[in-house]
Amino acid sequence: MSDQLIRAVFRLLIGRHPSKRDYSITSAMDPRIEMFDDTIPRSKHLENSELFEQRKQLRMTDATGHESRALTTLLKRPKYSVPLAYTLSVASKLVYEDVDIIKYELKKAGFDVERTFKPIAYKNICAFIAEKDDDILLVFRGTNPLNIQNYLTNISVTMTEVKSLWGPMGKVHKGYWKAMGEPLKRKEDHETTRPSSTSDGPVLRIELTNTSVYRTIVSAIQGTAKIIKFLTTNLFRHVKEPIDNSWVGHDIDIRTNSMYALAEKHILELIHQHLQDDKQSRRRSDVPHGGTSTTKKRKRLFITGHSLGGAMGTIFLAKMLQSKSPLLDHFAGLYTYGQPKISDAEFAKVFSPRMTSMIFHHVYNNDIVPRSPSFWNYDTPPGSLVYIDSAFNITIYPPNPYTNEPVPVRPISFLHLSGLLNRYVIRRLPTENQIRIFFRILFPFFMNDHFINDYCQSLRQGTVQRVIMGAGGLEGGDEEQHENLRKQGGFQRRLSIVDVHD
Repeated sequence: MSDQLIRAVFRLLIGRHPSKRDYSITSAMDPRIEMFDDTIPRSKHLENSELFEQRKQLRMTDATGHESRALTTLLKRPKYSVPLAYTLSVASKLVYEDVDIIKYELKKAGFDVERTFKPIAYKNICAFIAEKDDDILLVFRGTNPLNIQNYLTNISVTMTEVKSLWGPMGKVHKGYWKAMGEPLKRKEDHETTRPSSTSDGPVLRIELTNTSVYRTIVSAIQGTAKIIKFLTTNLFRHVKEPIDNSWVGHDIDIRTNSMYALAEKHILELIHQHLQDDKQSRRRSDVPHGGTSTTKKRKRLFITGHSLGGAMGTIFLAKMLQSKSPLLDHFAGLYTYGQPKISDAEFAKVFSPRMTSMIFHHVYNNDIVPRSPSFWNYDTPPGSLVYIDSAFNITIYPPNPYTNEPVPVRPISFLHLSGLLNRYVIRRLPTENQIRIFFRILFPFFMNDHFINDYCQSLRQGTVQRVIMGAGGLEGGDEEQHENLRKQGGFQRRLSIVDVHD
């Protein structure tokens, strides 16, 4: 109710979306929703393997010390793309909107909305799936500032131990792990593995009979007792475990079928349909034996989300790994933005180097959420850290090549000019609307840095400067640490820095 009221107020300031729906708080600060931007320059020295190797060789020439050269040799090109990161950041922004706005923007961007789009909700977690060409996006929604159910998911910070058939997976945030739900049991298919059908949820059925006065009275009493029990039990359950029906409507059961089961089922159906279409097209082409035929590319799955959505994206990938999901063969990348810590250090080591080369968690400047929680052995998420400073300079920190441990982000800096005192923020103020400026005044800088709009803008206007890999003791975004190591003579020994700026 409060969310709709706030949206109505914003309507007076910025108008409505072309779909005739009101913007959320997130998009009210910047109503532009452009999923693709061809003007974003590609980092050729990062995305081209040969050019990246050339920069590595330059680093090898400059490096002094055996360990530095060894680190540079072990450094593999991160499979990172700025245009892709931008598109997925906009998708992570779009997921905060009403379904009508999402469908409108996806259709405008060329996604096959009619056939592939599916909004999914489980308790208070929401996501959507959409497909464009050979790419499937799974986008999780972050915390709605006016949704108390989301805070109930975040506030449960106790950790639970996770195990799989092949061994322990470390400890994970209990609230996030439970919120994703469990996968369904699968039945084998000769072409692809598909989960069994999902349940329609609990249904109360009452039989009344009027064969006699006695049966009429007894069946009516029994039916009334069932109704009272159904009412009291479920009212108590809704109060104890509130759910968010606003995403898919009040007629859809979002308790019985888990988020993981629903998402995996729909994605596998899209992949299965792709295989069927490919088989039929090859039959119709009637290519003789020994001839050539055009085969469609394998579907690629990209997972993304901002804040809570990023945490749920990482949990989804972990459950794929735990259950050995057939989706692992299609996994092409996990891009998260401002996601909180979700696990201990052991959890990050479960992901193989091949998988972590496709995992990127973005942190913008002093964003407080990726640095939280800071207790109970919570540690950095798996994959590469992509740190973006206030000038929109982007630095990639791959995991430690010896231990596969991710690089943590530096602590919040309270000694430097930040927020409205930062010169780069001041320069951008003329391009921001009154709502964004109001939030800059209302909230401290470390909360302002968490908004998804800054991630979208920084990826649209920023450039990747360097790839930095260390053998331990490194903090992402800490330029002073790098300079001190240089002065102390340990810089060459502990770090490998490859300049990829074009």
